[in-house]
Amino acid sequence: MAFTGLHTVLFAPPDMKKAKRFFSDWGLREVVNTCAKAVYETQIGSKIVLKPPKAKDIPPPAQKDMHFREMIWGVSSKKHLLEIKKELLKDREVKVDPNGTLHCIDPNGLGVGFTLWKPKNKINASRTKINSYGSQERIDEVSKFYESARPIRMGHIGFVLPDLKAAEKFYKDRLGFWLSDRYAGGAAIFLRCAAKSQHHNLFMIWGRDGKKRYHHTAFEVRDIHEVFGGGVAFDKKGWDTEVGPGRHPISSAYFWYFKSPCGGAVEYFTDSDFVTEKWKPHNYRVNRFSEWHLPDGIQQVKDDMVRPSMSAAGRPSG
Repeated sequence: MAFTGLHTVLFAPPDMKKAKRFFSDWGLREVVNTCAKAVYETQIGSKIVLKPPKAKDIPPPAQKDMHFREMIWGVSSKKHLLEIKKELLKDREVKVDPNGTLHCIDPNGLGVGFTLWKPKNKINASRTKINSYGSQERIDEVSKFYESARPIRMGHIGFVLPDLKAAEKFYKDRLGFWLSDRYAGGAAIFLRCAAKSQHHNLFMIWGRDGKKRYHHTAFEVRDIHEVFGGGVAFDKKGWDTEVGPGRHPISSAYFWYFKSPCGGAVEYFTDSDFVTEKWKPHNYRVNRFSEWHLPDGIQQVKDDMVRPSMSAAGRPSG
């Protein structure tokens, strides 16, 4: 079964107006904006969809007060879509849209769908030129400074769930997702939807209390400068940092998380590990969220801020 990535994430937020402003400020392109539905798009065409909680055409929440309702995965061909439908029908109801999109409920009660999708490839994804010892890409020019972020795609989505064994069996063993890494003792699993992919597309943590929670959706940007520049710009618009910036030891990616009005968080990330079928999954015994991180974002620097004067020894004085 050939997947092309995370296509859609659907939310039913309690405050549609606030959620619309949030994803517009996040740097997504507004495609639809009505009372009944709003759609925001990344550069390659992956989408955030917002609908009112009382909408009749959305899956039920997996947990009371969960605003996440469904994730839809892109599939490369009708053949693979039919294979997925056949597999799902073995033990669950499958609804089919007029456009052929499949909808069902996974073992933890999460809405999940599958649709034909070829990501856009004519996009602006060129990173900032980098100078390093022995290799100069940027000569006689000032480096780029980002005044906002324009996410390329949704890279992964994460949940806290009570039954990771059932989730792994469903996504890995039945649908063909690949295991990238796991925490020992069943604390968390990192899955990817293709053999050759960035480190993970689906991240699931075991919930000790038996409750189900939406954790976050991650949006890939071009480089670390866009993580910083986009995060600073988003912070200036009044949105609160969840954690970051920082760097993950698992996946190696740089990140910055912000609290979402749809519950959980959203993440800017870049420079994730890229793995293939040769990758050997690790069984980590220590759950390390970050190599390093700032807990509350970056201090905003005003244009008129005066730098501290330097002492003769090269240290700030006063």
